[in-house]
Amino acid sequence: MKKFWLSFCLCVLCASAFAETPAQLFARAKQEPNPQTQIKLLNKVIAQSPRMVNAYHYRGDAYRSLGRPRQAVEDYTHTIRLRPKDPFRYYARALTYLDMGRASLAVADLTKAISLKPSYQNFYLSRARAYAAVGKYETALADYKKYLRNQTPPPDLALEMAQAYLGAFRYEEAEKQLDLAAGKGDDSAELHFWRGRVYAGQGRLDEAVSFYSKAIHRQQDYAQAYRYRAAAFKDMGDLDASLADYTVLVSLQPEAAFYNRRGLIHEEMKQFKEAAEDYSKAIELNPKWAIPYNNRGFVKMHLKNWAGAKRDLEAAIKLDGASPTPYVNLAGVHWLWKKDRKKAYQNLDKAVRRNFKKFESLYD
Repeated sequence: MKKFWLSFCLCVLCASAFAETPAQLFARAKQEPNPQTQIKLLNKVIAQSPRMVNAYHYRGDAYRSLGRPRQAVEDYTHTIRLRPKDPFRYYARALTYLDMGRASLAVADLTKAISLKPSYQNFYLSRARAYAAVGKYETALADYKKYLRNQTPPPDLALEMAQAYLGAFRYEEAEKQLDLAAGKGDDSAELHFWRGRVYAGQGRLDEAVSFYSKAIHRQQDYAQAYRYRAAAFKDMGDLDASLADYTVLVSLQPEAAFYNRRGLIHEEMKQFKEAAEDYSKAIELNPKWAIPYNNRGFVKMHLKNWAGAKRDLEAAIKLDGASPTPYVNLAGVHWLWKKDRKKAYQNLDKAVRRNFKKFESLYD
């Protein structure tokens, strides 16, 4: 019996002697290529050494690589608590916020990182992207310039900056950036698409269409190029071409907004049955969106489907009671369907109370 206990104690001592320390586990985790296995190793490190800041940081990196940004943010936040003066902890969390589409939070973290280490250029580049994502284009451009420090941007960054100039309505500067990218060999669909956007912003619709077409020629499934070319064709009065592009667009991206836009083209072409079908598809895809209910109600008036028009317009009002348009259309239903002057005037009054001012449209 004594020999048994002696053997058992020796085994326990040997196991203890060969157990990995937190530092050894962490070193192994750093070398591990599989992020899931890396997380398991880092969980052990953190269990044994809960204040090892880099263990949380590497686990955050692993979560981010697996597309689990919430867990990544939790770990980066923990590193910030442990090392509040380290700018790179804020930087890591900011990049994850950008992944999540939470650009305003990324701006805050990057501003903190810059305050701690203003000489680190990549902070400015990331903050420029975050500012652009929240529509603060002039501020974004200032950060792009701080990042570049009077250096010429490479083609990919020139293309990125062109989009910020476009957002700031600085079309000539946007065009210069696109010229710079093209001069360095960029002939991509994206370059031609953004040149089309610049020309459209300047009202040069023929040229915009030409460049959207070049983008589509280089990338047949470029949905955004079809979207903006369709809008340009509509503004030029070429409804057939606009309809054709929206038809391709809904096949590439069957979204409620695009069915609604194609419905508007059908409506303008007096194709009310087809318009109603598109609005119905938009409603199917987004049943809580008021606009296609209003639009379908309007075309049902043209189809003399008064009861259906009334239902749709009342649904639009229920979903968005602040818009005056459904009230105006509902007034038309009451007047044209049953000559109900009282209800027509009641709805017109509600429209006026919601800032309706296009009285000339009532005589169309």
